[in-house]
Amino acid sequence: MNETSASLPPADDELWSLVEAFVAGTAAEDDRLRLEARLRSEPQSRVFYVAYLDLHAHLQWRTRGKSDRTAENTGAQVTGNAPIRRRRLVWPSLAGVGSLAAAAAIFFVLSLSRRGPEDDSGTPDLPIKPAGSIAVLIDNNAPVWESGTSGPTKSGSYLLPGRLKLKSGVVEIAFDHGGEILLEGPADFDVSAADRGFLHRGKLTAKVLEPGSSFFVSMPGAVTNIEGECGLLFDAAGRPEVHVFAGEVRADPTDARGEPLPGGRSIENAGAFIDPTLQMVSAVPLNPVAFARLRPEVRVSDAAVRDGPHSSENFGAAPQLIVKNSIPGYSWETFLRFDLTGVKGPVSEATVRLVPVKVVQPMENAAAVVHSNDSWSEQLITWDTKPPSGPALATWTVTGNTSVEFEVTQQVREALAADKRLALRIFAPKRKRGSAYVQYGSREGDSNLRPQLLITPADVQVRKLRQANDFPTLTRSVSERPSTILSFRSQVFGVGTIMSWPAKEH
Repeated sequence: MNETSASLPPADDELWSLVEAFVAGTAAEDDRLRLEARLRSEPQSRVFYVAYLDLHAHLQWRTRGKSDRTAENTGAQVTGNAPIRRRRLVWPSLAGVGSLAAAAAIFFVLSLSRRGPEDDSGTPDLPIKPAGSIAVLIDNNAPVWESGTSGPTKSGSYLLPGRLKLKSGVVEIAFDHGGEILLEGPADFDVSAADRGFLHRGKLTAKVLEPGSSFFVSMPGAVTNIEGECGLLFDAAGRPEVHVFAGEVRADPTDARGEPLPGGRSIENAGAFIDPTLQMVSAVPLNPVAFARLRPEVRVSDAAVRDGPHSSENFGAAPQLIVKNSIPGYSWETFLRFDLTGVKGPVSEATVRLVPVKVVQPMENAAAVVHSNDSWSEQLITWDTKPPSGPALATWTVTGNTSVEFEVTQQVREALAADKRLALRIFAPKRKRGSAYVQYGSREGDSNLRPQLLITPADVQVRKLRQANDFPTLTRSVSERPSTILSFRSQVFGVGTIMSWPAKEH
């Protein structure tokens, strides 16, 4: 480089100001983050930045031992031929940091160029959803697959279209369009599409979790359109049956090609046999206890969303929920929705529990209620479509993998009086530099790490459960919280709850 040929690449006013302030050591936190974002995403900005630092290093070498006045004049002479714009370079910065620091800064920018804008050490790792996957394994209980076949055994495993032949055990599968099934072995089930499946043999429980969604399950000679919760059975005798526990299910007989035949009808809170030969749907006794009901009283839907280039992507099937406040393109928020339709009677206390599975730097998190739209879909929500929320109702600092809890008693009471849905936004209110983020367990991951809404009914003081074996009367004070809450559904006694406490002498 010589004094007459030195020039800088073109740059806009913002980039000039950001670089000058950074080199001078006067850049505010937001300015540094903005500069970092531009350097990561704009190759031309990196070229300008490197040239700027290189010119400073040249000036320092040229003016070593000279007065500040002489150095300033030299700087004006060297930059006089810049073709796009002329600016006085901020000389004191390089005199302070030295050429070694300048070289390090140049190396940093060059490393950014090699890594590219998508590579960020602070970006949480999420399992990559395979192309064509349409469902995810939520949970399982000792599944054994038929000889010569295989199936998923790990929570969070993505499923492609294909056949599952379950010899024994139970698997819980969530489909991308909002349907969920509990498949009991022995069973033969085809994962057909994001909104449907085919039961060749055995039985399952199916439920639609997303408001306004439908889920289709076919059987030989029958098809069902599920808008609630039901049990489906196709036994060895070739009898397709449907038992509707909640909501509505449309049942139709079908021909050999699977096309609906006349004679179908809608079913609510009843059992039915679907006869393709006679083209009719006949009533049978409702038998809900014949099906696996591994359902907690309060269901949760959850999803994380990301800004920037990923703002239109959905991460609803991921086994982690992420919270991160960073530069554009690297921020994450999490949304939760609890279904309170199974909560009966008044509530004395309600608490949300989240379990961190990975914490990179301690950071503050917060929760806010989503008031305007709590009917978003777990499999469709994105950063672009996320609903607005109110002010923070709770804040906490995450430092390790210990579970965090915050109270939502009043919010649950308000939701019970409205549409029986409580939606929450989990976010980081303060931006942190570097790789700070938190990953919480989601409902698609380990069952012990899922978000929970812990509810203590107002009538915990006396609970009476009477079934065929005459359960004893349980008497406890309101201050004691049960260690286990198990929902049950009985054909005779309806829906109830069994609560267990640690052993205690009477």
